[in-house]
This record gives sequence, C-alpha cells and structure tokens, in this order.
Amino acid sequence: MIKDHDIEERCRKILEDNGGEVADKARMILLEDPALKELREPLQFISENWRDLTPAFMSLSCEAVGGKPQETRDAALALSLLNLSFTVWDDMIDNAKSKAFKPTVFGKFGQGLTIITGGIASAKAFTILNEAKMESSKRAEIGKVIWELCNKMAAEEVVAINIRSEGIMPSYKKISKIKSEAVDLRASLKIGAIIGNGSNSEINHLDRYGKYLSIILELRKDFQVSVNLTLELPEKIRNNRLPYSIMWATEHSTKLALELKRLRQKEIIDYSSMKKFIKHFLDTEVFSYLSEKINKYRKTADAELNYLTATTANQSLKDFVNIQSTLFNESFAINSII
Repeated sequence: MIKDHDIEERCRKILEDNGGEVADKARMILLEDPALKELREPLQFISENWRDLTPAFMSLSCEAVGGKPQETRDAALALSLLNLSFTVWDDMIDNAKSKAFKPTVFGKFGQGLTIITGGIASAKAFTILNEAKMESSKRAEIGKVIWELCNKMAAEEVVAINIRSEGIMPSYKKISKIKSEAVDLRASLKIGAIIGNGSNSEINHLDRYGKYLSIILELRKDFQVSVNLTLELPEKIRNNRLPYSIMWATEHSTKLALELKRLRQKEIIDYSSMKKFIKHFLDTEVFSYLSEKINKYRKTADAELNYLTATTANQSLKDFVNIQSTLFNESFAINSII
C-alpha cells in the first residue's frame, strides 16, 4: 500500500512542476511593490502563509488541449490574486479568526486592513490581466469567465449570510452552496483551455472536471475541520458556521444533535467536551457517507477527461483527482483521529 506521505508528495509534485513558479510570484508580487509599503505587515504575513493551487491547473488545462502552458502565466497570476481577495474577504464575512493552526488576515490585522488588502489584490489582478499580451477575442472570453466567477461568489455569499441569519443552515443547503462555489478551480481550467485554443467541447469537459474536483477538495477540507484537525471547530460552533459533515451527521444522530446543543450553550468549549463531541460524530455513518460521495465525484471527474486526447497533462489531471479519494480514506483512519 502506498503511504500517505508518498501520495501527498505526488500531489505536491504535480502542483509544483506545473504552477509552482507562478504560485510563488503571486505570494510576493504585492509585497515587492514599493508603493504598498504601508501594507507591508499584512502582505508579509500573506507571503508566508498563503499559496494558491490554481496556476498548476491553468497550465495543465492549456497543455491538455494542445496549447503552450507558459502562455498562461499572466492570467494565472491574475486569477491567483483574485482568489487571494476572495479568501481574505470570505474569512472576514465568516468571522474566521484562524484556519489550519494559523490566524487569518482578518484574525491578525482586523477588518480594515483585510478590506484594503483584498481590494489591492483585486486591483492588481485586473491590472495584470489588462496588460497581458493576448488576442482580443481571448481577452474578452477570459473577462467573461472572471466576471461569472466574481458574480457567482458574491451571490453565494449573500445567500449564505441570509441563511445564517435565520439559524443553522440545513445540510442540503450547505452542500448546494459547496457545489455552487466550485468556481475558482473551474475558472482556472476554463481559462487555460481558452488560452490553449481548446474547442468548446474540451473547455466544457475541463470545466466539469474542475467542478467535481473542487467539490472533492472542499469535502476533504470540511471533514478536517469537523474532526478539529485544523483547530477551527470550536470557533465555527460558536459562530454558527458549521461544516457540512457535522450538519449531515447531526441530522442523522439525535445524540450528536444534543451534544451540539450543549456545546453551543458553553461559553468556553473545553478539550474534553470537544473530544466527546468528535467521538459521537465519528460514531455516525458520516465517514462512509463522505467516502462514497468523494469516490462518486472522483469517477465522474475522471470520466470527463476521457473525452480529451491522451497527453501527459491529461494524465496529471487524472492522477491528481484519483489520488484524492485515497487520501481521504487513508489519511483519516478513525484510530488516528481519536
């Protein structure tokens, strides 16, 4: 059996080999701008703690349809900066002060600097895109994809805010939100295929591959939060920002629902209470349910790539999505979680 760290290394290598240079540039480009010296602290923090994976997928998508992956550099850099804006603003909207053992920009620097930093990142993204050398027809197509991305992200945040104001979001609305927000990776793959002169059919298949892969990655991250592997769970319980996994599990377990109710009444959620809650959570069928769901999306994503010409880039995309199911099943063995 392939060990977890070997599988993770394969994932990392795919991303690094195809988009590592652009991902590093996106981390540093704002920090290196002397005009932004007043924002040095948050930009330094971002350069040390944030990295976007979309450049690799834009490069692979372009190559998968016969294009030259190096031609995606400017568009990939622009989209990465746009994703940075979405990330810092989303944390602020969710009142998320920490993620994956680290404070967020909002948690460390507050609302004002978070708004400004996100705005600067967006402005830089559109400046880069406007100055990129490409055919006017491609620029127009890419502009439409990015506008659809921004429009969709904004609409979904408004829906989420309204639902949360009404109380706990039901799991079917949460999974619908996850599916609807699977747009940044889709945008990256679509733009890569546009730059590579892909056909409409190729663009559509890569778009759908991106949708299913995005859902898989979100479900994996969601489960990590649900078992408190990222130390965010108590904060999410207090702020009524429950992961999908917990929403589903509480709807299928009266005992877990009662435990959640008790936790929400606590002023401080201590370690022993959290451990008890996670044990009840894992006693449900949630792990099997998510494993089946991820495997279904994996197969569907893989099938979308069968419509493209077999290339090294296509195989890398296949490898990346197929690895995800194995990572989920092997990385969260129940004995290691508890």
